[in-house]
Amino acid sequence: QKSLMKTLDILQLLVTHGKLTPRQLCNAAWAIAKHVEYDESLFSRKRDNFVLVKDSSKSYSTWDLREQQMNGDDGTDKLIDEVLNSIALRVVEHLEDTRFHGYAATGGNNSGGKLHKAGGRRNNTRRVQPGELSMLLWAYAVAKPRDCPPGWEQPRRMERLSNNEKEGKSLESDGDDDLDFVTFVEWDDNGASSQSRIESDDNVAAFEKPHESITSRLFDAAAIAFCQGEGAAVKESAKGGERITLLKECTWNELSNIAWSFATRGAYGTKESEAMMTFFAKEATRRIRSCRQSNNSNAREVCNILPRDVIQIAWALGTMESDNISVGDALVHLVDAINEYWIDGSKEEEKDRPLAKWMSADLVQMATALAHGRLDNQSVLSAVYTESLERLHGKFQRKPKSGFSTAEISILMWAQARLYLTPKFGDVYGAFPGEASRALLQRMDCRNNQKRGKLFPAMTMHQKGLGPQEQANLAWSLTILENYDDHVVILLQNIFHAASSNDEGIIQLEHAHQLWQSYFLLSKDCPDAVKFVPEEFSQYLEEKWNIEKSRSKQSSSRHRAISQLLDLMRVAHRNEYDEDVDVAIVLEQDSAWTHTAQKDFDVNNEGHWKVAVEFDGPHHFTVMASTEKDLALMESGVKINPRVLGHTVLKYRLLKKKGWTVVRIPYYEFDKIPVWSSMERQRYLQRALKTHDKIVFSDVDVSEYMPMPSTRHSRFD
Repeated sequence: QKSLMKTLDILQLLVTHGKLTPRQLCNAAWAIAKHVEYDESLFSRKRDNFVLVKDSSKSYSTWDLREQQMNGDDGTDKLIDEVLNSIALRVVEHLEDTRFHGYAATGGNNSGGKLHKAGGRRNNTRRVQPGELSMLLWAYAVAKPRDCPPGWEQPRRMERLSNNEKEGKSLESDGDDDLDFVTFVEWDDNGASSQSRIESDDNVAAFEKPHESITSRLFDAAAIAFCQGEGAAVKESAKGGERITLLKECTWNELSNIAWSFATRGAYGTKESEAMMTFFAKEATRRIRSCRQSNNSNAREVCNILPRDVIQIAWALGTMESDNISVGDALVHLVDAINEYWIDGSKEEEKDRPLAKWMSADLVQMATALAHGRLDNQSVLSAVYTESLERLHGKFQRKPKSGFSTAEISILMWAQARLYLTPKFGDVYGAFPGEASRALLQRMDCRNNQKRGKLFPAMTMHQKGLGPQEQANLAWSLTILENYDDHVVILLQNIFHAASSNDEGIIQLEHAHQLWQSYFLLSKDCPDAVKFVPEEFSQYLEEKWNIEKSRSKQSSSRHRAISQLLDLMRVAHRNEYDEDVDVAIVLEQDSAWTHTAQKDFDVNNEGHWKVAVEFDGPHHFTVMASTEKDLALMESGVKINPRVLGHTVLKYRLLKKKGWTVVRIPYYEFDKIPVWSSMERQRYLQRALKTHDKIVFSDVDVSEYMPMPSTRHSRFD
């Protein structure tokens, strides 16, 4: 490391004095990232750094430990950060220079690959190439990855278990010494935490988006470079002249690496990056279909498109959707092209297993892309899970890279649960949970001695690649899918045994919440799966869940609109109720209409009817159109209702087990009623909630109660 630090000192001088070409800058960043990838102790951003957070049951208070952490640093962090920032600034300067001054590449052997300014004067700066930018962006994604997983609004939260829980003693505490939290955070390029805490109007802890970092500037500059010349460039060159287009020069490998880098960094929150990712998807789709439509009968062999390159782009787009960054229909078109090329376009002898030549990692990433993107493309999903099931059966394990790791099996389970793929959509979905559980148990017990009540040593799962994240995901997924055969029950028993016997004494709060949801439902539906869970651990999980759900929440605009309508209709209710209920209404047991709801209520009192009104936004469902066929049907006026996702099904089951009657208000029904049409929205709620026998709007406009039709159609369809 001393030699590396001396080398970095020299490199910093060379970068600062502008002695390196763009190619050399990219190579230098790539080399640093390789060091960081192989030895994460070099750079704290690749380690599990954290700040402590205190839980007061209603909100979090945070201490910034940056100075404390820096005091313990040997200087490696600061030097690597400074060098990476210096390289990024030089490359940004180069990209902006080539954009604003209209450099144009000249051909011929005499040019030496140099660039000329539009005005004709020779310039010695060589334009950075797509492959070099691909290396550079990969380097920054590896060294400075995103802090929050896809779809998360805040970083991971960890709790240090007290000795009381570890020793099985009472969970009660006179103080809050056992409520220390750990939150992973990322520093920005100036050494400040990239998540700064603010207080919103309703006293909810929120996180303020930081100013644009140097790394973010680099990704935006690269996005602009790739966008230019594609007909909808985000920014035009300040001068006329020829615009430089990089996108069509990219190889498949470069396209996929760049897309992966943007997703791994989470660097698509700007119009530049959004546009670039859309262009990448369109370019990938165009290339696949150009190859597919060629007259050559061996087009697939001639084109030689690697599945991993295309799937990685699909995964990046799905990650964007998970982060609520819309890519329009780009992912739909790309996945349909994948389906045409590898599944529908497979040779006759490959029809039974069109994805047999895919690596296991390809299958997993494809399933993840569809799950993150909420795409219900049954042709692709069925092919992925059919091939995965064949490999789990062990028929093809001798082929290179045909077997799944334990972590990959857990991801496939999560994707199936996320998209709520049940036997209704194919027998493969009924068989997969049990076969996956059998395969995992076999990895943990090579003697195949699998029977209910057999608990492996707590560390076995971790040693076999099933860490806390995989354990929580498996428990959550298996509970959603409700397939409780012997293998599933044994696996669940061992998951809870491992989670409750954590020798490290810490647990990620999101994992605790997943485990509690699973435990609560299994204790009702499949008690055998949780019969070995210590009472102290189940009480701890319940306590953490109750604290999380009792926090102050800020209602969405749609929640507020429904609440205002209920106020107008004089239906007593509460918003964001403690048990994670959007709108809570409590009636007397013999009430016929919800307008008789009680203003003040205690849901624990017997003899009451509890109604949970749940507004389900887009992220509770698959996308409206998951295939190009669906898009065409929608354009012709055909109504397509999306499918509900697994996490929403799980929430409904939890509420029903707690005695709530759930009434769904899907966004695709409520949103189509114009905002200005208050009477029509009241009519909708009258049907959905049975609020009144009739509502009198005027002498000539009276709304008589009618049950919601089975089609759920309205005059706005």
